[in-house]
Amino acid sequence: MIKRRSSYFLGGYSKAYILLNTVFNFSFALFFLVLASPLFLALAIVIKLQDRGPVFYKGVRLGRNKKPYMMYKFRTLVPDAEQKIGAELLSPKHRLETKLGKLLRDTRLDELPQLFNILKGDMDFVGPRPERPIIYETVCRHIKNYDRRFTIKPGLIGFSQLFTPHSTPKEIRTLIDNRLIQLKQNFLFDIGIMLYTMMTIATKAVSKISRYIWHKFIKGTILGIKEKRNQERVQQRHAKVSIGSKIDGTETYFDEAVIVDINDEAFLIKSGHTLPKDKLFFKLETQYKGPLAKKEKKKAAFCFGEIYKEIESPSEGNSQPEISYVIKYKAVSPLNFYMLHQYFLHGSIA
Repeated sequence: MIKRRSSYFLGGYSKAYILLNTVFNFSFALFFLVLASPLFLALAIVIKLQDRGPVFYKGVRLGRNKKPYMMYKFRTLVPDAEQKIGAELLSPKHRLETKLGKLLRDTRLDELPQLFNILKGDMDFVGPRPERPIIYETVCRHIKNYDRRFTIKPGLIGFSQLFTPHSTPKEIRTLIDNRLIQLKQNFLFDIGIMLYTMMTIATKAVSKISRYIWHKFIKGTILGIKEKRNQERVQQRHAKVSIGSKIDGTETYFDEAVIVDINDEAFLIKSGHTLPKDKLFFKLETQYKGPLAKKEKKKAAFCFGEIYKEIESPSEGNSQPEISYVIKYKAVSPLNFYMLHQYFLHGSIA
């Protein structure tokens, strides 16, 4: 049962707002379904042809007042993936995405069938993302103020989904979503978020699809060049790393290096020194400018790691040889896990 809202919490629906909200969401959902019908047909054909499995994924989610409903998505995982995942959150370690699945998830095109959920009245365009009942029971129900999301309908566009990566800890997403709930009865806010999301997704989709065609089709199929790494590497232009150790809560650093690229499991650095084989402590730093920010800010994340691979480049003359290290890493906390995926892996839509 949802607790009574305190005086400072103004989210949720007023009686006058319910009818306006229903008309607004139904009208826009119908418009976008008609507009996107050619894309629906194209994606449905490709998904069916890739492995002959079902086109759509259907799964139970919790709606307003925790009422269960059936949510629709384009299928991005192998058949029976939900049974294999169980009560866990999906992560790259599961290796369950289809050939087209990662592209659909990265561009959020897999969410388009939820326009039908909006027509049915289960969801709105803007609201907290819906949760699986088993994840709510095992992960979310004890998070402070998490149940506030059930005062409104879940959304196709989640505020925290828009500005954070898929893998962001639930505690962080809850703080962001609760800020959204405060503004839920503002139509101008909803329309602004919708327009911003469409522009952002369109830009990201073009970039992702172009890279997908190049790597998977041209390089992989036509040129026969196979990518050895399972995870996509994210190039780093302004990132560096301090290398050291952490003993009894005290950090000491003895070297700095340049980060070349990073994925969900490892990052590649270049250093002029030989690093010890022991477990190391890393401070990753980069410059980041948000979509509405005026200037860049320094962002940092901390992780433990070990050398997975070492490659020494030949030196010229008397110069010090440059050594490349592939570092297998693990974030020191959920917050640093978020920082890595947000500012170094660039996992968010915006």
